[in-house]
Amino acid sequence: MSKQEQRIENLNKILHQIISDWYERVKEGFVTEQDSRDVGVEPEIKHFHDNRKHRIKFLREKKFDVTYGLAAAERGHCLVIESSINNKSAGFDYDIFAQRLKSHYWKNRCDKPWTNSPFNRFSYEDLLLFEPVIGKSVKLDCRKDKADIIRLYFIINPEHECLLFQSTFVLRELVVDYCLGPLKLIYVESYQAK
Repeated sequence: MSKQEQRIENLNKILHQIISDWYERVKEGFVTEQDSRDVGVEPEIKHFHDNRKHRIKFLREKKFDVTYGLAAAERGHCLVIESSINNKSAGFDYDIFAQRLKSHYWKNRCDKPWTNSPFNRFSYEDLLLFEPVIGKSVKLDCRKDKADIIRLYFIINPEHECLLFQSTFVLRELVVDYCLGPLKLIYVESYQAK
């Protein structure tokens, strides 16, 4: 395996673990695929892992149908984290949702959430880059007869990549708190407001 392949595989393992851990944490409150076979109702939660893409789906019939995802990708020599949400819920206002996401990231990009050295000197935007600009890093793909997908792209700053992989706890925390957390929170708030 080449050095580049190893880098993306290391990122892929972290993203896989984040989705698997989330599923394990919340599955008790939902009908799982195993429960579905036992009781004969549709599953309310599933998780999928394939080709560097990791997803968790929540489904409550005629109320809620959403899938969150994380994916590892490359752009040139840089590693990219794609955070996404697939929405099938009717009446969802994507413009407001996208504006709230952009606003959140614009306001919080300079936060320095870590207290331990050497990370205490870094802000979110020091470690993860939006390129070319934040407005272009939030993308909406509306698809007829399928779920609409909102994607956010975060580029791991190559200057700090080695340090992040030396402290996978911080990298994991960065993905959960900055790449995935705001997407989940703003989606739920927007869904409840519709």
